[in-house]
Amino acid sequence: MWCLVNLPNGTTSGVQCDPKRISQECLEKVCADLGIICETDYFGLIPVRDGDSVADVDECNAKQWINLRNPLHLYTNDRTHPIVFSLRVKFWVPAHLILQSSVRSLFYMQARQELFDGHLRPSSWTNAAYLAALLLQADGFRYDPAKVPSATVQPLEETPSTASQSSSAVESSASATSTPERRPQPQQLRRPSKRKCSEIECKRGSVSSQSSGGSSPTGWHLDDMGPGATSGGPTTASTTTTGVGTIATAGSVAELSNKAPKNIYHRYGALRPAFDDGEEEGEEEKKPENFHQLIAIEHEKLSRIKMSPTSAQYWLLEEVCSLVGYGEEIFEGVTIAEPSVVCKIGVSPHGLTIVKDDEKYSVPFTAVKAAKSIKRSFRLTYMDERHEETHVELKLPNHRTAASLYRAITEKHVFYSCETVRPVVTTQFIRDLKGTIVSMFNEDTELGKRYVFDIQRTCREVYDAARRTLHARGIEISNGAEEHGSESPAVALGRLEATLSVQKDDAGKLERMFDERIREAITCPICADGEIDTTFLPCGHMTACRTCAVQCDRCPLCRSNIESISKIFLPPLLQSRKGASANATISSRRQSDPSSTTSSTSIAAPKSVATLVQ
Repeated sequence: MWCLVNLPNGTTSGVQCDPKRISQECLEKVCADLGIICETDYFGLIPVRDGDSVADVDECNAKQWINLRNPLHLYTNDRTHPIVFSLRVKFWVPAHLILQSSVRSLFYMQARQELFDGHLRPSSWTNAAYLAALLLQADGFRYDPAKVPSATVQPLEETPSTASQSSSAVESSASATSTPERRPQPQQLRRPSKRKCSEIECKRGSVSSQSSGGSSPTGWHLDDMGPGATSGGPTTASTTTTGVGTIATAGSVAELSNKAPKNIYHRYGALRPAFDDGEEEGEEEKKPENFHQLIAIEHEKLSRIKMSPTSAQYWLLEEVCSLVGYGEEIFEGVTIAEPSVVCKIGVSPHGLTIVKDDEKYSVPFTAVKAAKSIKRSFRLTYMDERHEETHVELKLPNHRTAASLYRAITEKHVFYSCETVRPVVTTQFIRDLKGTIVSMFNEDTELGKRYVFDIQRTCREVYDAARRTLHARGIEISNGAEEHGSESPAVALGRLEATLSVQKDDAGKLERMFDERIREAITCPICADGEIDTTFLPCGHMTACRTCAVQCDRCPLCRSNIESISKIFLPPLLQSRKGASANATISSRRQSDPSSTTSSTSIAAPKSVATLVQ
């Protein structure tokens, strides 16, 4: 049986698996095709059911992960046709814990998409500009001052004429598109027996097609509890099958309507920070007018330190660890006691976040006492800040969502907070009706057994096992911090500026020393005050000023008789350097001793008069 797996970069990988084997083999084969030797525990598979597109799978905050320990045939009713999955990062870890570049690349591609979809939110506009610059550098865009937009240039907006052109283009191509204000309709896929390969291979729209939609991609988070918290989902490129079996995307329609911005900083400026309660409505007013210039400034800084694309990917993954929505799955339901009250539970690597009645509570994993799901109901027991036992009972949309919440809390707790996976987690299972009947006569039967959790190792165990596997295969293990620099780009830029400043100071000191030597070389050694401007004949030595030369009978150097003296003129460049050094010396003396100004002026005046007399 064939399995088609959609990758985070928009491509699709096909592998052939035995439907009776566990789903872990499908994941391992896909990772092997991508060059991933180990560290497959970070990833999971999400089933793409009929009527769902890749965009719908990514928009869902509560992922329906398949259990990799269960057989593949549980996720299909027709074994003669391929199963469609989506490969996504299930457990997010910092970039310095990832040992393989291929794994880090998949992390980056998904983080990049989640930034534009709004699932990951920067902390401020400055942070958004920095992340956009990292994305530009990671995607291979070099800083070009000619491409920096001015503060008055704005992206092209849709006009009625362009809107009519786009509508006519849509009708001619027989493809349905979505407006920026409305969520794209789910793709109407055929049943597996009639589905074509072109319909199965769903690809996301590019960044240009997203930002050209007229509105920035945004998503809802637990920090956004205003009226628009759950409205305005992320803007994605919708795919629609035409009569000839091709796919028309929203990006192609945007090109037809000439709405795509012409500047890369406009395209990557679609990131929006996370706002506090009630601030979402004033988002456009709070946006800096020079936001695209801030991106260009950050991009220039990264170019100055000569950051490579792989290093930019590494530091982007390190930066997103502290963002809102990092590795978080959000489950929404209503309380059983008060059905009108909406309650959201976010499960992240750091713990749980509960939002109820416009109040937000943070619950670490260590404070969770019990979690239980029965059909659509879910019950959570934890210790609050006053060390009192608190209960939260929810009714979720369906039993799959309730089971996913119970599974997400357990697996994330074990993966991030525990030293090892205990048997109480690995041995939990349920049975179907047939297996339950058989188990009445044989308790050890494997018939109808379905495991609840598929986690096998914790974060520490995955890292240690990956190091041992790579070492056993003779693959050199390089520390990510050493490979991409042990210091952050901001620290590297500060160190570069400090180095350049020191080099500039050293060059200035060398220049002043050189000018001082020139000034000493052209100063008369007899009076130590005048400038050498006379040569003695016939010996030709130049060693005195004219005032001292007329008083000499013999040359001070060769002691030969002087028959005549002749005035000489220094080269213009040497005169300019001598004048600059003299001015610098006078200014430095005045700064060091202001009282010496009057005396130096009174002494210099008779000298100038004597020069005029001569």
